[in-house]
Amino acid sequence: MICHMKSAQDKLFSFRWDIDHRACITDGLPRIMRVCEEFGVKNTFFVNMGRSTNLKEWLSKGGLKGSKAKLQDMEAVHLIKKIGWPRFILETLLSRPVGRSLIGSLEKLVRAGHELGQHGGSDHVVWSRRFFELPESVIEADVNDAYAEVTRLFGKPAGFTSPGFKSDERITRIVEKLKYLYDGDAIGGDPHHPCVAAKPARHWRIPVTLCGPRTVPLLEWHGARNTPLPQIIADLNSRLEQSNWVVLYGHPCYEGVHDEVLREVFRTVTNRGFRFITHQQMAERLYSAAA
Repeated sequence: MICHMKSAQDKLFSFRWDIDHRACITDGLPRIMRVCEEFGVKNTFFVNMGRSTNLKEWLSKGGLKGSKAKLQDMEAVHLIKKIGWPRFILETLLSRPVGRSLIGSLEKLVRAGHELGQHGGSDHVVWSRRFFELPESVIEADVNDAYAEVTRLFGKPAGFTSPGFKSDERITRIVEKLKYLYDGDAIGGDPHHPCVAAKPARHWRIPVTLCGPRTVPLLEWHGARNTPLPQIIADLNSRLEQSNWVVLYGHPCYEGVHDEVLREVFRTVTNRGFRFITHQQMAERLYSAAA
């Protein structure tokens, strides 16, 4: 089911952040919150409660080769380039959880009125690299564990997103069982109800509408290509002309650290008459319109 509820007077913008790594919280989150406060807006953040790096996976067959290929990718910025080799090695060796070990910062985020959703389960790397090999029972147990932790610490999350957009009907079933309002497991297109056994699910799927190639965030893609800021804003302006319902996404350890770019993005969006809302607010509008 596709919901066409937007109008020329209803220009809505939501910035979705995927908190994959500890650096997202320690480095990017404080800057993002300052920019949001300056503009008086709220954003949506999906937190990985588990670990972000995994030594066994990194050293496994194909792991080193895959990491080397990502480092040479000219359209994305690899995590090692974002945080540097010393921190990458340290975090890989310590294997510290992201959300579970930085609860205070996330509590501050929630108190400030931002939305906090769930990002995958307890191991970001395993999900990203071997999702389609994992049995549904393993995935469900992993998601349930992270869901219980998020709910206990911050309250029931309205939304769920899969690491790397790695998702299928198994995730749709799990999201239905846990009664999330929505998932964000798509790029492009309009909000819709994903299908389970050829039938529309109850929850909504809210796609990212502005993105670079593959699943690379738009601003990161420009950063990898060293695009000058005026050209980034010109590209953003041209994309904003195409829709009144916009979802942009990024990672706090990259886009959040480049807060001068983020300010210009927020200023551009505001000047074009868009109103910032969270994903939860988007979902609530969708349910209301459908009713």
